[in-house]
Amino acid sequence: MPRQAGYRRLLLGLVVLCTGITLLRAEGSAAGFPTGYDAVDAAPNSHRVIFENALVRVLEVTLPPVGQSEPMHHHRWPSFFLDWDTGGKTNHIRYRGADGRVRDVPSIDVPTHPGRWRVSWLEPEPMHSIETVEKYDDRKYVRIEIKTGRP
Repeated sequence: MPRQAGYRRLLLGLVVLCTGITLLRAEGSAAGFPTGYDAVDAAPNSHRVIFENALVRVLEVTLPPVGQSEPMHHHRWPSFFLDWDTGGKTNHIRYRGADGRVRDVPSIDVPTHPGRWRVSWLEPEPMHSIETVEKYDDRKYVRIEIKTGRP
């Protein structure tokens, strides 16, 4: 009997520890992810939910028209970003962070080829915005957000 009681205390302690760590992670990650700025709410013209359940949220993502920026927003969950790539000239965009930094991503020419999926892993993205400088296609992207304990 004492052995079972010790096991129960250990199990309860592990549950409490894991719960605490999860809450601290969620609390600590909230700083770059303010309420009301989720991509679907803050930038609905470029982010549309096409599927959602308790585990994932799938977004259709598009670029704003040339010369325009989408509103500042964030993606609070890690995700896969999918692009059906056939080559050709890429779009020229500017990625703006909430801190004022700007990363220019110029257009490049890529030889055309049969289509293939390009898949990228993205960590949660704090506040940012995308500006379209030059647009060569009306490509739609897919972002599969993996819902975690983050807020």
